Amino acid sequence: MDSTHNYLIVSDFHLSEGCNPITGLIHPNEDFFQDVPFAQLIAHHVRLSRDPEAAHFYQKPWRLVINGDLFDFLQVTSLPPEGEALTAVTGKKYHKELSSNEQLYGLGTEEKAIVWKLETIASGHPLFFQALGWFLAHPGNQIILMRGNHDVEIAWEGVQARLRSLLAEAYETWAKSHNSEHPLPHLDDMPQTLATDIVAGQVRFPKKFLYQRDLFYIEHGCQYDPVNFFNDFADPRLIDEQGQVQEMIELPEGSLFVRYFFNEVEAIHPFADNFKPITRYFFWLLANAPGQLADFVQVMLRYREARKQVNVKVKKRVKYQQQANGRTIPDPFLAPLQDIQEGIREMMAADSKRTTRRMIGSILLALLALLLLAGAVRALAVGEYGLVVAVLFFTAVCLFASGALFQSLNQLLDSPYLYTAAQEVAALLNSRPAPYIGPVRYFIFGHDHAARLMLLDNTADPHRPDYRQWYANTGSWIPVFSQAEQLTRPAAHLTFLRLAPSRLADGNDMPELLRWSEEANAPRPVRLFG
Repeated sequence: MDSTHNYLIVSDFHLSEGCNPITGLIHPNEDFFQDVPFAQLIAHHVRLSRDPEAAHFYQKPWRLVINGDLFDFLQVTSLPPEGEALTAVTGKKYHKELSSNEQLYGLGTEEKAIVWKLETIASGHPLFFQALGWFLAHPGNQIILMRGNHDVEIAWEGVQARLRSLLAEAYETWAKSHNSEHPLPHLDDMPQTLATDIVAGQVRFPKKFLYQRDLFYIEHGCQYDPVNFFNDFADPRLIDEQGQVQEMIELPEGSLFVRYFFNEVEAIHPFADNFKPITRYFFWLLANAPGQLADFVQVMLRYREARKQVNVKVKKRVKYQQQANGRTIPDPFLAPLQDIQEGIREMMAADSKRTTRRMIGSILLALLALLLLAGAVRALAVGEYGLVVAVLFFTAVCLFASGALFQSLNQLLDSPYLYTAAQEVAALLNSRPAPYIGPVRYFIFGHDHAARLMLLDNTADPHRPDYRQWYANTGSWIPVFSQAEQLTRPAAHLTFLRLAPSRLADGNDMPELLRWSEEANAPRPVRLFG
């Protein structure tokens, strides 16, 4: 087990266009407003590595693992200015020359388009990029950027190269500033610039997962989700009907829904995609803004029309294989991992069908209750009091049944399927399917925005290691309006996982799932209930 570094693990920041540097206005699609707290967190932990009294942290560099969805390229919908800027990205001089799809929904997933989107994100979040550059300026520190379903486009090599140079540029901007209130302090031994070639060695982009034997297995989690998985996560480029690889990214159904539906809904209600489960937004709309239902329906109709124009994807099942003794055989780890992902997707798809039926049932029962209530008013007007009592009774029954269905819908959508994934991946790793694969202590995911820390139940596993195994989810730094979480934590819960391998020698194997407090400028425990 490598104990040369300590680890900070976060996920699901969803940075998009941020604050326009010219107008000072925040884009309606933006969900991330935690640039200052993030810079505080980075500065705090760098100081910790310089503190002789911090036994487990002193003189230990950090690896910052951002476990997917750092960026939300789908929600960058602005277009480059007409003229040279637009021509450099699209080959077109005027917006009217772009396709109707691009004019309405923004640029696509081509490499040049994503580089421009990345630059747009950087201009809207200067402090965030400065914090990453400042972090890299300390010897030994590294950043590991996992891809997620909202930023799978970082697979492009040109995007990776531009990100590295943007971090170097952001650091230079910080180095020239002398604001004493800046959350990133000027320390005596810091360089004036970051060399791009040095940054290249400090920033890594794993294609599928991050694994360190006896320590952790880290994966974003979208591959277990039936509407957000990619047929080939390592190479997500689109394949057309003729089997030709295209210079654009394959988008799963969930991504298409964001691009063609929720981006428009957020123009009306910027907080819409922060409801969890997402069906709660529809019921919020019924209760709080019924007059905007017509707008909602129009957006839905435009979404259906836009979906018809999207290229048909060829569904392919990637076969993970290797050569052994002159024969081609399934990869002993990747092939069964893929089977686990497909099995959980099938389970989730079945749950999704039940969800749809319950949602429709809940809506129909609510409508029936309204009709019965209207009937009760009419019966009251003509003096049929016995009928009024009967109708009101059935109205109450319908409302109760509708509410019960809705509550069961919440529970179904909130099921911890990534915990199930961790259980199955743990069993696979524990069986040591290949010489380079073995057990780990921590199975770390993101994706579902639900911060969790749970012991895995491996008592029935004959191959279980002699240490405890944990499931951890790092949650999200964007607002989440979840009924289950509203009572125990703020809407934006700035959660992160901190691992110091040296703590294991002291017999302390519980990972630190923490939240950042901007007011205290310090980490605090996350409230977790068993």
